[in-house]
Amino acid sequence: MTRTQAARSSAPLQELLDPAIRHDLDRIPIQPGQRVLEIGAGTGELTAHLARLVGPKGRVIAVDEDTSYLAPTAVIDVYQRDLDGDDMPGQPDTIHVVIARWLHGPLADPEGKIGQMIGRPRPGGWLILADLPFTPARVLRPRCEDAAAMLQPDGEDADLVQHLVARIYSLITGNGRATWPHDVTALLFANGMSPVCIHRSVETWTGGGPGCRILADAVEHLRPHLVQPELSHDDLDRFIKLMRDPAVVLSSYERRAIHARKAA
Repeated sequence: MTRTQAARSSAPLQELLDPAIRHDLDRIPIQPGQRVLEIGAGTGELTAHLARLVGPKGRVIAVDEDTSYLAPTAVIDVYQRDLDGDDMPGQPDTIHVVIARWLHGPLADPEGKIGQMIGRPRPGGWLILADLPFTPARVLRPRCEDAAAMLQPDGEDADLVQHLVARIYSLITGNGRATWPHDVTALLFANGMSPVCIHRSVETWTGGGPGCRILADAVEHLRPHLVQPELSHDDLDRFIKLMRDPAVVLSSYERRAIHARKAA
């Protein structure tokens, strides 16, 4: 769910969550003919995948604040909503699976919004929540001019990467916090959802690969917001160059996905 132009310009970051969501979908197979509510549909890649899963007799309800990337079809309904202020579409106890992706930062009332989403699944239905809790970048192999220092993760290049990865996250999330509360499992249990399963994953990214390209693109899009007295355009250009260099290896943001089932 997009909040600012800066957040939308970095929408490719939500691609990082799709593997985590698909992992959970594989554990709760969606059947043809089912109804799915997708909150934070973004650019619609997962929406199209869900539409294929439910087939021509199913329904995907795609929700986002910016729906310019989404197109309704015979299977997909598109709704424009502000997650913080608007009720979500769909009647209570009618949805087979509700998916809520990382929504660019914390919510004013996450407990209330999760409670609303818990009301949508039918008995035996599922809720999947996904976000990116912040984890500091771990530079495993920074590029250094001195080949003997290549494996030292505490040089100037490594410091620059760690600083900018944190700044990108802070800008996109609004204030550097994940969407869903840290104790979200307790909240789900308290609302009658079980079992609750959380999985977290961190990848290794190599310069020139998809993850590093996302970071480089984010710096380009967010450049006006990143430049500050201690961070120059030259520093940003250096970071982009590092993200294209196969000699650079770093850890990714952490991905968190939670799925829980409503009592039948």
